Amino acid sequence: MAALFLSIISIGILVAAVVSSFDSRGNGSMYLGSAGVTSMLIGICALVLAVKSLGEENSFKLFPYLSTLCSLLITGIWVALYVIGFLA
Repeated sequence: MAALFLSIISIGILVAAVVSSFDSRGNGSMYLGSAGVTSMLIGICALVLAVKSLGEENSFKLFPYLSTLCSLLITGIWVALYVIGFLA
């Protein structure tokens, strides 16, 4: 449950950062960048927690799989954004 909650927080920060970046026409402040880095770290932490939760016995398996999927998705998006940013 914690991994899913962290993934949702990271997705929310991603959406807020993208909207804010579009509003400022790509000239975001350092606060926007630090929010992005923090959100990426939150996504990585969620991924670690989600993978650990897959090995738990006697638990309802929907949440571990859902949190792993969300965590992989958000971490992949953040990594892709940073790679594209460094290459551009």
